[in-house]
Amino acid sequence: MRFISKAAVAAVFAVTIAGIASQAVAQQKPDEALKMRQGLFQAVKMNFGPIGAFAQGKGALPADAAAKAENVAALARMLPMAFAKGTEALPGSNTKPEAFASADFAKGFGMMEEAATKLAAAAKAGDEAGIKAAVGDVGKTCKGCHDNFRKE
Repeated sequence: MRFISKAAVAAVFAVTIAGIASQAVAQQKPDEALKMRQGLFQAVKMNFGPIGAFAQGKGALPADAAAKAENVAALARMLPMAFAKGTEALPGSNTKPEAFASADFAKGFGMMEEAATKLAAAAKAGDEAGIKAAVGDVGKTCKGCHDNFRKE
């Protein structure tokens, strides 16, 4: 029961932050949006990494896997906001400028959100096989964008 309430609080918090963030991005300077993007990706890495390690047989399933997976899903919903107009060619950006005009790039965000949502559902259910499959799907969406839209 206690775990469910923590997950519910985390979900409400994530949705609230996403709403606030979307309004804030519209008012941000491009360099602030880039910092947000880098922070979101760092947060994805911190939450997804331990679950990914489990899926690769490099560690145990984290006790807080459901919360971490829900965080990844919430972050996936926020990622498109971090690719705001004006950030296409900023120094320090690892994204190719042509990504911003690509329909495949935009489609990738939806694929990431869908895969992360499946990961969260599998983790919430404690379905280890489902977690492993969903980790693979999340990884494929990440790799697809990195391969095509990340600078060398």
